Amino acid sequence: MDYHGILINLSLKDKSCFKNMKIIGKKHVFLNWLVLLKVCVREEEIDAAIATLQSQMVERIGPYAMHFYCHFYRADELIVVFKQQVFRVKTDPATWQEVTAYGRSLGIPEKQLDFTPCRVEDETY
Repeated sequence: MDYHGILINLSLKDKSCFKNMKIIGKKHVFLNWLVLLKVCVREEEIDAAIATLQSQMVERIGPYAMHFYCHFYRADELIVVFKQQVFRVKTDPATWQEVTAYGRSLGIPEKQLDFTPCRVEDETY
């Protein structure tokens, strides 16, 4: 079974890393400046995709330090990918404490650490 993932266009240095991922949806936010991409990655390619994304995640936008993450999910599995750390948890929010604590330690606001959608049933784009 394939993984679905959510990526942010601005979070990556080199957009060519999307070439091995099937883009299955886009959502434009913040006056179309920010684009959330829903992608599909085959199970046998997920580890390589994670390594590529980690190597391409930006740490600055202009003069501002920025920390991003992306996440992948299938069935009850959730993989949250930060530049320096990968967490494999369940889609149940009760399992997210360590992930959200790590995100907060990077300065990511709590409301952005909800990892939605994390089930195919919750997808809206």
